[in-house]
Amino acid sequence: MNTIKTLLLLVFILLTLYTKAQESSLQTKNTSNTVLINCAFGMGTFAAGENVGGSAFMGSSLSADWMPNTRTGITYGLETGFLAGEFEHKTIYGIPAIFRLGWHPRLSKNEKVDYFVLAKTGWGFGVWGEKIDKDTQPNGIVGGLIFGANYYLTTWLAVYTELGYTYYGMARSTNHPENPLGYGSGKIYASVGLSLKSAKH
Repeated sequence: MNTIKTLLLLVFILLTLYTKAQESSLQTKNTSNTVLINCAFGMGTFAAGENVGGSAFMGSSLSADWMPNTRTGITYGLETGFLAGEFEHKTIYGIPAIFRLGWHPRLSKNEKVDYFVLAKTGWGFGVWGEKIDKDTQPNGIVGGLIFGANYYLTTWLAVYTELGYTYYGMARSTNHPENPLGYGSGKIYASVGLSLKSAKH
């Protein structure tokens, strides 16, 4: 239920940001700027430590990518969201702050399809009700390599999807004898959602 409320809030924020971006685009004549705003729901595996199995890892994300020149296809963006995974009947929640560096090569002649690759890096702020073990801190590094695509339903609205490896380090404990990297989420991570495109004319 909390996930649904979070997604609804993110969609509302997404639409508000898109409206502002459209208003801004009408006030400029720069034809090379493009802004992509993405809202997605994702799921992956939860690796609780290096050798301990966990549960499914779920979350929602809100991101914005700026493409200063459509010819190069390079984008710079920011991402945040809400993440959750379970370990030994204890749920770990996280809120990441991520920088996104992307590339949108023109691999398809179909103008409705936009492929991209993303490198992500940042920090995950983890929170939970109980501490998992002594000296554990609820934060950790975030990093990943993602492949994705947009399929445009209209000139400004697309179905957005990502697939790749993302590590969300949360509940790190450098003093832990078995899990020096701490608890975290990694392996395959996939997400799907909507993307809004605002091109400045």
